[in-house]
Amino acid sequence: MRLDLRGVSVTLDGSPIVREAGLEVGEGEFAGLVGPNGCGKSTLLRAVYRALRPTAGLVAVDGDDLHRLPARRAARRVAVMAQEIPADLDFTVAEIVLMGRTPYRADAAADERRCARALDRVGLAGAAERVFATLSGGEKQRALLARALVQETRLLLLDEPTSHLDVRHQLELLHLVRELGTELGIATLAVLHDLNQAAAFCDRLYVMNAGRVVAGGPPAQVLTPELISEVYGVRAVRRTQLVFERLREER
Repeated sequence: MRLDLRGVSVTLDGSPIVREAGLEVGEGEFAGLVGPNGCGKSTLLRAVYRALRPTAGLVAVDGDDLHRLPARRAARRVAVMAQEIPADLDFTVAEIVLMGRTPYRADAAADERRCARALDRVGLAGAAERVFATLSGGEKQRALLARALVQETRLLLLDEPTSHLDVRHQLELLHLVRELGTELGIATLAVLHDLNQAAAFCDRLYVMNAGRVVAGGPPAQVLTPELISEVYGVRAVRRTQLVFERLREER
């Protein structure tokens, strides 16, 4: 599965939010989308998974215009973990996970087996009958990842998947996403905030600023002190990890 964006623009309430954005994610590749708050990252991702329609440009999955596909066919191509975690759903974990089978004709027995395998993959074996609302933040994210897995797509979109998690669960989730992508050949595009994590886990990074993709490539080539200074307004020193210091105005 391959994702290609070409010249994608999104306008909301008459204001241009994303401007002529382009990127690509190949099979089994983990790509990160980074940039300062308000630069258009989540808006661009929403245009990919059809929550928003681009005002211009192309969102293609394996060469097909995703926005021209029927909804059911599109849902068989793309799985999404959105930014907000539902906190009060009165469903069991299994019921949440099985929602990923909605694009397919029901086969209850086969779907239950898929659910069990997915929960085992994400480390929640035995949690099927727990109430989703009682899970910890990390467990909820893993359950939602299991839901994406039973959808059986080869493209996974993640919108700030670690924003509600402590450091341990952030690392566990990113490790899991990377391992599953490598094992299953899933192309993954994730909106991320932590540049150190993005550099550590992603094969490719795209940097957005003011609605545009301003850089793309391997993390070591993209996350230069010069680009970070320009985009984020901080100084970065490359050691084993990036170390940031707020820029001070010269007097």
